Amino acid sequence: MTQNQSSQVIILDTSAFFISIPLSGRLMTVRKVVNELKDLRGKARLEILLSQGLIISEPGPDAIVAVQHASEKSGDNSVLSPTDLDLLALAFEFHGELYSDDFALQNTAQHLGIVVHPLIQKKAAIKTWKLRCAGCGAYYDTMPGDSLCQICGAQVRRKNK
Repeated sequence: MTQNQSSQVIILDTSAFFISIPLSGRLMTVRKVVNELKDLRGKARLEILLSQGLIISEPGPDAIVAVQHASEKSGDNSVLSPTDLDLLALAFEFHGELYSDDFALQNTAQHLGIVVHPLIQKKAAIKTWKLRCAGCGAYYDTMPGDSLCQICGAQVRRKNK
């Protein structure tokens, strides 16, 4: 991984706090990521990055709405956490590059035109998912609350479009 230009905005997912990679530029993350750091290693990395200028920020409502729409179009909305949505919105709002190994997060980021840098795993290929019942084959626009088909009761799953 190459070092980044200092004017570049780097958005860090939780996984970035568990490995030591050289980072430069304007480093940012969201409060929900900080709250996910429970072990000593992650908290120590947070302290180091804070001393190097890491900014903890929250995205604006317009960016969150844009991310929600993109996640619905990509089909990732049923698997993205509130933390993922905030990270994507922050990257979208600040035109940042996202550092994450989360495939659903990477996929939605690519649908939004956000540059993604995987940390350990390979980069996710861009996909568009549909929600489909494993039993009767019915398609859904949103995941049913209990993940079960309202027609036949079988499991509703994401399927590559």
